[in-house]
Amino acid sequence: MTGRSDTFGTFFLPGPTEVRREVLEAMLRPMIPHRSTEFEDLFARLQTGLQSVFQTSRPVFVSAASATGMMEAGIRCLEPGRVLSLVNGAFSERFASIAEKCGHVVDRYEVPWGEIHEPDELDNYLTNGGYIGVTVVHSETSTGALNPVVQISDTAHKHGVWCLVDSVSGLGGAEARTDTSGFDYILTGSQKAIAIPPGLAFGVASKSFIEAAANAPGRGAYFDLVEMHRFATEGQVPSTPALSLLYALDKQLEAILAEGMENRWKRHNDMSTMMDAWLIECQSDGIDVSNIVEKSRRSPTVSTLQLPEKLNAEAFLGKVRSREITVASGYGKLKSRTFRIGHMGDHSPATLERCLDACRWALVN
Repeated sequence: MTGRSDTFGTFFLPGPTEVRREVLEAMLRPMIPHRSTEFEDLFARLQTGLQSVFQTSRPVFVSAASATGMMEAGIRCLEPGRVLSLVNGAFSERFASIAEKCGHVVDRYEVPWGEIHEPDELDNYLTNGGYIGVTVVHSETSTGALNPVVQISDTAHKHGVWCLVDSVSGLGGAEARTDTSGFDYILTGSQKAIAIPPGLAFGVASKSFIEAAANAPGRGAYFDLVEMHRFATEGQVPSTPALSLLYALDKQLEAILAEGMENRWKRHNDMSTMMDAWLIECQSDGIDVSNIVEKSRRSPTVSTLQLPEKLNAEAFLGKVRSREITVASGYGKLKSRTFRIGHMGDHSPATLERCLDACRWALVN
């Protein structure tokens, strides 16, 4: 890790995010057989914690994969038909590309990077469509834009269309209530707002989505949600789990449950508000830095900030690192002119303040 590995609060990438030492140390627990009562007890604890994170009573799928794997799982469980992908950044484009590579005809409802998708416009697309599914990213990690996924899901359902939600940098930090929102399928990864190391992906599917998926002809094997669902209801996983990461998850979920999801969402919103106030203060002092996303549409977990015109991005990042703080470069076509701050996971206004102080110093020196 870049920065002081003995001090929490130096690493502000929007994934992987910083991991507490206690969580890392939990990974040193000994191996156990995964077809054992001991493992099933562990898995049951994980289900309790993950169901709180997802706000669901449904089984939570746990896969030894990146979140991209669970994106593909959702796509492979769709019956044949056209897919409408809502694209507003790099990762929503990835969802569209996966659907194409899995054999679906894909149309894109694209908006500029940094903007969100409007449910009314989606309604127009679906009225003229004949689609089997819609893909959408909740919190677009490449831009920090937060899509109105509840309204988008409702609009899809109005037309009898499945809605698949990528909440990789949202879930655990941005409010998401799976059951009451009626999401058909929602997924996330381990390394962002849940704040453990990369390597696990999680998903929840509605009862009706799993029932329909049983008729999908190309589900494959490793990412078959129908099989994951069957095993999860039996307190198991279909293939060898990443046991050390599950130990880390077990430790982290203890802390998440103790904090409570309402408090966790509030803490992330407080950090987002702090980001807004910092930008206003910088601008009032003549520092030309701004968020590329309109204020009411910003994710509470990640911010993408436009650098002053004459400031080189690599030079800026190096200056921040000299203060023992790591922030991220811009992503994709935004790389040369922006930087990103991941204010998620176990970060707080106190740790974010140190990050913002370092960024301000680097902007003016």
